[in-house]
Amino acid sequence: MNKTTSLLAAGCLAASSMVSAASAPVNIMLITADDLGYEAYSLFNNELPDLTPNMDQFAAEGVQFEHAHVNHSICQPSRAVMLTGKYSTTSGMMGFIHMKDQVPTVMTTLAEHGYRTGILGKVGHSSPDLAYQWDYSFDANDLGAGRSPQLYHQRTKDYIEQSKKAGKPFFLMVNSHDPHRAFYDPAGKRQGGDEKTPSRLYTPDEVTVPSYLPDYPEIRLDLSHYYNSVRRLDDTFGQVIDALEETGAADNTLVIFVSDNGSPFPYAKANTYLASTKTPLLVQWPNGKLENGSVDDEHVVSTVDLMPTMLEAAGIDIPDTVDGRSFLPLLKGEEQDNRDYTFSQIDYKIGGPATPMRAVQSKEFGYTFNAFAGFSEFKVGYDRQAINLMKQSDDPEMKERAKHFRKRVPEEFYDLKNDPDNINNLIDNPEYQQVIKQYRAKLEEWMAKNEDPVLEIFNHRDDPQKMRALMKTHYPTKNSLMSKAQKEHMAAKKAEKRARRKNNKDSS
Repeated sequence: MNKTTSLLAAGCLAASSMVSAASAPVNIMLITADDLGYEAYSLFNNELPDLTPNMDQFAAEGVQFEHAHVNHSICQPSRAVMLTGKYSTTSGMMGFIHMKDQVPTVMTTLAEHGYRTGILGKVGHSSPDLAYQWDYSFDANDLGAGRSPQLYHQRTKDYIEQSKKAGKPFFLMVNSHDPHRAFYDPAGKRQGGDEKTPSRLYTPDEVTVPSYLPDYPEIRLDLSHYYNSVRRLDDTFGQVIDALEETGAADNTLVIFVSDNGSPFPYAKANTYLASTKTPLLVQWPNGKLENGSVDDEHVVSTVDLMPTMLEAAGIDIPDTVDGRSFLPLLKGEEQDNRDYTFSQIDYKIGGPATPMRAVQSKEFGYTFNAFAGFSEFKVGYDRQAINLMKQSDDPEMKERAKHFRKRVPEEFYDLKNDPDNINNLIDNPEYQQVIKQYRAKLEEWMAKNEDPVLEIFNHRDDPQKMRALMKTHYPTKNSLMSKAQKEHMAAKKAEKRARRKNNKDSS
């Protein structure tokens, strides 16, 4: 073959490869953190050195959002929102309970269009439909207790190579178990033989204490361990992105990173405050012609929008049942109207009575309705240390803060620009009554649209006795809401844990 012919052939081959790459279905990778509060990320002014270098580099080369929120700040229901594009009220995932029948998910929809579906970590909590069979699945025990960056790298690489051999596009959900408790304590007990040490450790003196927490030595120590786990999350993130690049799949893969809820401290996770719902949201898609290197500080987006965004990127029709709205145009630098508010809810926690909350937030203000006010106290396992320290404090403000956390008032309203830590409740402030009325109306409209049972309680918010009676009507025990299949699944999981503990005890 002469030189001219060779050049022509090479040119045709290159053009053919470009056409093939451009026409290939996009791969989709959804990476989630477990309990990463927004205040732990550099975009939101965290000053800890080198906390998230891999995420920072990824964000600088992609698109990040300043006003992104989760719609449910508890693990399993939060993930269900991401994967169904539906609010918890409309999907039925109002806690660690079952989803309503025949709700489409990202996985089922993509599988119907020829995609392989895979998941690493948090498998049960990220499977709204318990009967769904992933094509590729490894849970915490196969990932160093969900805390081994190296194992995430290997499993990711293996899955992508398998998908390439199968000639199929892929969806992969990568769920780190960091920085969920138990945090990485250098002197503490490890959670698994393959759990890895973070690439950098932090001291109590280095950390910045959020103003919604008391600045005590015990809190600083706990936060230093939390940030150790955040750094290991970043290690895992970096390893997963490396695996994507090593397989040659990066250019044609839409990668989205988000947290499932805020950090596991009082006034964050399992609530509807700003620290509960605000999340880092980072996106890359080299072939997608995104507005790379940009920060969207104008539009309010939320995790209910993830499913429609992923489906639109894949060129798949979005089901009519979806509550969310694709923000793909924003990723390309375009504008979208009606991106001013986000809605969130809490219903059932992992233990204790129901504590239903409903909230609407904008960039300026946040309004919350606590349907359980006067019915029960708010308690979660991770809040004891901080709340007890606040109760024992000589500072009257700290004592009052602890009391407010436990015994909620029906309504809360905050100026988020000047009070992002939700400390000064303005609900009775005469200057804000007009804007409070507007936010009440917004929340009422949202609840009515979604046929939310909390709406009836909301309409009697000035009648404590009626509120208590309606709580008993609308919030039976969580167990009574579970399907037979989910009860059997949970029983099997408990039996599996008991057997594992017995085996560990016998082998020790």
